Amino acid sequence: MVASACLALSMINFLIWIQKRLQWAHLLFSLAAIATAGMAFYELWMMRAETVGEYGMALRWGHVPCSVLIVSLVDFVRLYLRAGRPWLAWTVCGTRTLALVLNFIFSPNINYREITVLRHIRILGESISVAEGIPNPWMLIGQVGLLLFLVFLVDVMLTMWRRGERRPMLILISAMVFFVAGSTGLFMLAFWGVIHPPLMPSLFFLGVVAVMAREMGWEIIRAGQLADDLRLSEAALKNSKKDLRKLLGRMIAAQEEELRWLAPQGTSVSN
Repeated sequence: MVASACLALSMINFLIWIQKRLQWAHLLFSLAAIATAGMAFYELWMMRAETVGEYGMALRWGHVPCSVLIVSLVDFVRLYLRAGRPWLAWTVCGTRTLALVLNFIFSPNINYREITVLRHIRILGESISVAEGIPNPWMLIGQVGLLLFLVFLVDVMLTMWRRGERRPMLILISAMVFFVAGSTGLFMLAFWGVIHPPLMPSLFFLGVVAVMAREMGWEIIRAGQLADDLRLSEAALKNSKKDLRKLLGRMIAAQEEELRWLAPQGTSVSN
């Protein structure tokens, strides 16, 4: 369901970008939605894993859409909201890229030195795989990247507040802060062994995609309303020009009639 919703929104915004190539925010939104759908796919793979090797492989490749998502969101915020410190944005992207590289260096992944056991729990009548293992301390790099991303979003929110931005924009960035904080907390508690839930960060990022879609949808509606108002204004202007030409025509005709009436009495046209 998460993947279907995200792919549908991604296709809509990608088609909009195809028609209006300068609106890069729609392309970045499309990439973020596709990445969220990819995360949902790998989460389902982990839930259905039968061996620790299969679970570790799914978790390793799940970092790819996660990295694409974070970079896309950083660029989207910088472009669409016109806020955020450049050095902080580059730090977030760089840290996330480093974590992705290390993820493919370590085995089975950057989160675990070793997955020791794969437990099965039942949720809503379904058997779900949950891993337990020895945490890999190098995953702190990825988690620091998530925390920096959260700091980046909070900084954007405070900047927009100081600028007196309109309420919908503040709702957008506040919702992003809320959902990113939730997913970051889930990651940290799960991978350090405090809790052992099934990993479903795509549910949090679906909330991010939803609020982004809402704001951009309203932008499209407002653009359509402005286009309609412009067409009405142009039509009214054309009608006004026609009325003005008719009025000038009647005035000229009346003046010519008056001149013809005065001419026989010796009145010169120049007078």
